[in-house]
Amino acid sequence: MKFKRQFLRPILIALFISAWTVTSVSAHALLLRSNPAANAVLDQPPVQVEMFFSEALEPNLSSIGVIDSNNLAVDAGDVRLDSNDPTRITVSLHRLTDGVYTVTWKAVSAIDGHQTVGTFPFAVGNANAAAVSAILQSSSYRLPISTLISKFLILAALALLVGQRLFISLVWNPALKADQIDFDSSIGKPAVWGRFYHIGLIATLVSIGIGILGQAGQTTGSELAYPWSPEMGSLLTETRLGVIWLSRLALTLLAVWLVGRKASPLRDWSAFAVNLALLFTVTLTSHAATEARPTLAILADWTHLIGMSFWLGGLVYFFTAVRHLRRLGSHLRTKLTSLLTSRFSTNALIFVGLIGLTGFYSAYLRVGSIPALIDTLYGHVLLVKQAFVAGLLTIAATNLLVISPRLKRDHLRGIAATGVVERFGKLLILELTFAGLLLASVSFLTYLPPAKVASPNTDLTGRKEVDDLTMKLDISPGRVGQNTFTLSVMMTDMGHPLPSAKEVLLRFTPDQPNIAPSELELIGQGDGTFIANGTYLSIPGNWQVQAVVRRPDAFDAFADFDFTLQKPGAADQGKTIPRETGLLILFIGLLCGLLTFSVAGARPLRMGAGVPLTLLMLGLGVFLVVRPIPVSIEQANPIPPNGDSVAAGKVIYLVHCVPCHGESGNGDGPLGLALNPRPADLSQHAIPGVHTDAQLFEWITNGFPGSSMPAFKSALSDTDRWNLVNFIRTFTPDNR
Repeated sequence: MKFKRQFLRPILIALFISAWTVTSVSAHALLLRSNPAANAVLDQPPVQVEMFFSEALEPNLSSIGVIDSNNLAVDAGDVRLDSNDPTRITVSLHRLTDGVYTVTWKAVSAIDGHQTVGTFPFAVGNANAAAVSAILQSSSYRLPISTLISKFLILAALALLVGQRLFISLVWNPALKADQIDFDSSIGKPAVWGRFYHIGLIATLVSIGIGILGQAGQTTGSELAYPWSPEMGSLLTETRLGVIWLSRLALTLLAVWLVGRKASPLRDWSAFAVNLALLFTVTLTSHAATEARPTLAILADWTHLIGMSFWLGGLVYFFTAVRHLRRLGSHLRTKLTSLLTSRFSTNALIFVGLIGLTGFYSAYLRVGSIPALIDTLYGHVLLVKQAFVAGLLTIAATNLLVISPRLKRDHLRGIAATGVVERFGKLLILELTFAGLLLASVSFLTYLPPAKVASPNTDLTGRKEVDDLTMKLDISPGRVGQNTFTLSVMMTDMGHPLPSAKEVLLRFTPDQPNIAPSELELIGQGDGTFIANGTYLSIPGNWQVQAVVRRPDAFDAFADFDFTLQKPGAADQGKTIPRETGLLILFIGLLCGLLTFSVAGARPLRMGAGVPLTLLMLGLGVFLVVRPIPVSIEQANPIPPNGDSVAAGKVIYLVHCVPCHGESGNGDGPLGLALNPRPADLSQHAIPGVHTDAQLFEWITNGFPGSSMPAFKSALSDTDRWNLVNFIRTFTPDNR
């Protein structure tokens, strides 16, 4: 109680002040920008809401909704995650009239599962810009108690599981086998160590249960979801997070099975490997996994956790080892305590060094500056964590520099230092208390947004010197689809922009022979910069982009730039998740069967619960593995937009579309004026980059959700619908 009054109260006060003094923070999946922008007043109604976040999103758990001033939904409900850019999510809108609209959104990170929610307004047409700008936008996140408990439990449990093998191998066995000691086989390992290992496994299973229920609960705004809720099924079978949770469960069951095997070095080290894999699954849902180049950050975080497992878990075994030695004679007890203290302190220094190096690297990635450390909640909790680390280091230094030399001196003099050993045991209790508080701060830190959040940057850039010119090409956002191409041309010798050019072109040549090259003319801005937009990078892979600068008083200059567009990640990975989930559930079912028939005793319980559970898991796993995977293909338009195709599409449009959309595509046809919601303004939907040809084709085929737009899949052939898409593209403002 004395310790609590002296130390615990100031620590809690420090945590409270840290939380209280920070007025606002951003969540993990940060909203970077949107179109329309927050508080914007638009002359023309938008056809969709487009949002970009700082992390890849989980499409099955993220959403966007748009309501008008009467609280009525005006979005089509077709929330889509961009298959080429998993940080971009969109939703289509019905025809909007003048007024103020509110966007509500929920973003769940596909990496760590943390959820962000927010709102922002925008207005269309005749609206008071000052009043709209005064409406506050919001962005917030929840810090569920269940997830904090789950993270603390699994960190503490893995410290016990991983720390035991490290402590036995690096401290306990070497100390007992040292030449200075007459080894006494009757000393043995403390019996409580086996119970600690079992407690660690049970805590891991409890952590997984709470974590899965809490993760699913976040999608509905509740603390915990029901095990039978649809959100649970969606989480486990359709998301990357579900794969990680099931992997964690499978590894834990494998560790449980290994405990029941006959004791041997192979069993012990196999269990250690499984526990390290469990520790790695924690890293896969950490801040490190959200980095743009996560490999080094993940390895550093894993090393950090291994070091903490030895230091904090080893403290538990060190403390119980010292208490275990009480039954020995005072002289032997002094010698063994001295050796254990020396070996533990030496190894702790190595692991603390690893913790320090990896911790500094992580702080650089997630804080980045002194002001961020001082002004953010993440920085405050990190400072509190370092205070706990400093306390542990102070105690460790006392053990190494004061306690250990005194025990060794008393041992050499033949003195039974019983009083020193007793005081050393009390010091270990203090150290264990600091270790528990350190784990609590780490758990809290995991669910806080980093102080430093880097915006994902996929822009492609290149620089070439050709003849007397220096050309710099920027392609933004540097992904398949709509991009902005900016070519800056400088006179190399004179150091000023190119004053004029007859023509500036970009020629795009993919490495696939079945895709024809294309050409784009850039528009000069008068300062040596030439810009244009277009969907000229149409497929992932390697592209050669040739810049051509034609001048009236010099030879044409050609510069070749080589770029690689990454393959779409979100859609392809999502297709494999149900199958991966099925294989994991099959493996879990097999482990349940092994445990059912390998555990001795309690036959009615094993047969009454174990066998049905095994059959259920095996059946569910087989169902998910053999179930056909739904395929969503971003189909390319097979018909080139030439004059014949556009003419054929125009005939179809006049027959089937004019009554609603009108001759100019503005949604002002005689029937469209009476519809609610009004037909879409095709001049906005047809702008390149807003929708793909495949999306327009899908709407023509199956109808537009939430509107009176009919499905034409039975009335028009595939060729007719593609021709109609090519004609609709002529409604863009640039073609009028």
